[in-house]
Amino acid sequence: MISRIKNYLSVSKKEWNGMVVLVILIALILAAPYVFQLLRKDTTIDPKEFDNAVAILDKAKKADSVAKSGIYKKAVPGVVIELNTADTAKLTQLNGIGPSFARRIIGYRDRLGGFYDKQQLKEVFGLDAEKYNGLQSQVTVDASHIKKIHINSVTFEGLRSFPYLSYKQMNAIIRFREQHGEYQSLDDMRNVAILNDEILNRIKPYISFK
Repeated sequence: MISRIKNYLSVSKKEWNGMVVLVILIALILAAPYVFQLLRKDTTIDPKEFDNAVAILDKAKKADSVAKSGIYKKAVPGVVIELNTADTAKLTQLNGIGPSFARRIIGYRDRLGGFYDKQQLKEVFGLDAEKYNGLQSQVTVDASHIKKIHINSVTFEGLRSFPYLSYKQMNAIIRFREQHGEYQSLDDMRNVAILNDEILNRIKPYISFK
């Protein structure tokens, strides 16, 4: 009986080594949390640094809000900007005009050849009467900077970007000139059936007959 019990409880060398390894692993697992606490150093947050970070974040949010709302710095009091010579940097000094609107204004100015009346700003996409009223006292127009269209030599391609004429009207102007000779004055252009007085008065500042 005793020999049977001894045989049952006996452990081989291989099994003993396995038990030793298992005990060591268990001990390491149990000890790990305590070792981690001893090695770990808590980082204390400096209240001043935290406040500074919050302040920087608030400034960034305000700047982003300003950019999205389209609110930009106002023009310097007493300064008047000439529309036909101003660049985008100048135009952004106007009330309510940011880089995007400045580029639109210059793009439309280039298509026209220049402004002869500052109220033409209301023809720029997105620039409504309210926005115009906020900046109209800050701008002026020098019509001498307008680039004229030489109506007796211009091609259809040369007229394509001009916003005051439709493609049909452009084509009619070219065809009439080819059939009847050069235009001598705006009165000659009245013979083009597709042009009425309203259109002619509108394009008059841009037409050259020389």
